[in-house]
Amino acid sequence: MKRKLILSLFYMGLLASLLSIFVTVFVYQNTMRTEVRETLREELRLLKISYPKLHTSDELMDFNADDLRITLINSSGKVLFESDTDARIMENHLDRPEIRSAIQNGSGSDYRLSSTLGVEDYYYAESLDDGNVLRVSTQISSVFSVFGSSFYLIVIIILAIAALSIILSIRITKKFLAPIKKLSKSIDDNSLYEKETYPELVPLIEEIKYQRNIQSDMRQEFTANVSHELKTPLTAISGYAEMIESGIAKDEDIKQFAAKIHSESGRMLTLISDIIELSELDAQSDLILDDTIDLKAIANECKEGLSLAAQNKDIQISVTGESIPFKGNRTEIYEMVYNLIDNAVKYNRKDGNVDIAISDRKIKISDTGIGITEQDRQRIFERFYRVDKSRSKETGGTGLGLSIVKHIAEKHNAIITVESMLNVGTDITVDFNGVKE
Repeated sequence: MKRKLILSLFYMGLLASLLSIFVTVFVYQNTMRTEVRETLREELRLLKISYPKLHTSDELMDFNADDLRITLINSSGKVLFESDTDARIMENHLDRPEIRSAIQNGSGSDYRLSSTLGVEDYYYAESLDDGNVLRVSTQISSVFSVFGSSFYLIVIIILAIAALSIILSIRITKKFLAPIKKLSKSIDDNSLYEKETYPELVPLIEEIKYQRNIQSDMRQEFTANVSHELKTPLTAISGYAEMIESGIAKDEDIKQFAAKIHSESGRMLTLISDIIELSELDAQSDLILDDTIDLKAIANECKEGLSLAAQNKDIQISVTGESIPFKGNRTEIYEMVYNLIDNAVKYNRKDGNVDIAISDRKIKISDTGIGITEQDRQRIFERFYRVDKSRSKETGGTGLGLSIVKHIAEKHNAIITVESMLNVGTDITVDFNGVKE
């Protein structure tokens, strides 16, 4: 941010300087042209006073000056007199803008680049009472020539302005960021708000503190939940192991206790695996979405993976529809779909159905299970939240599956909608149309 701010201020200063130079050139050029035109108009006014007293046009030479050129043209464009050259060899001037304007409107002016480099010719003409047109002109150095002669000085000035812009940008940036840096080190110091902090930042600071408190509460709740979830199977494992070790367990019970220890250990491993996966999802700021995703193919793979669990409950899983491929992370989306179908099987009734319908970039998983109340629907994606705690323990649920689903959906800009009715079933739809290609 600091570097961007310095560069922004530097570019603004340099751009303002260059713009000032161009504006100065433009204003100077217009001012110079206006002054030259007024000077030529005054010269012509004086000539028009003397013109009626002349016997021949050649007497106009008496009014000639080194920086002034006098030309007399008749109404057909023929040059009658020219102070700088022989009028007889000059071409017709009727096509000259200032001459046409003088004949039509009484006066006219124009400027043209001279054949001499860096010089401009300025013309002013007025019609006379006898029908002729009297024109005066002069040559002056162009504005580009004036500034061109000062090229090296202008370059030095621009470089000096650039250096000054850098220095000022650094100082202004440091001064601007100082209160923010100080605040970042002690955001809880309320006294800084009134003394040094920008008032516009106070709402943002309050929001940061609010969000930080929420995160802190969530971490504490998560830690408490993890401790509780791990304590239960560990207590069971410890109890069964102690009975076997002390000899209290009968020989015929040892096999049953070992099975319990194995079951509780598996539950712990599943829980730890889910916690690790959530931690990895939290740590990933940008998920790489470069795999081609076919929702129907993934759904069929998940169906095969859960076929044994479905058979044990006589549950039929069906996959219908067609999907349009899109870019995403295949591993994560497979995990998402697997979790959703796994839940649909676990919380289903015996002889139930799980229907997976796919269309476009949407997948809808419908079951005929226990359903979810409206109140629970608002919280099912929270970590360790269970709709039916007793049944979750029986099915081996950790309470983290839908949290993982939510994280993966957010990473893919997918939208999850839940529709459910108690003792009828649940429909969960994931819409991937928000995925950026």
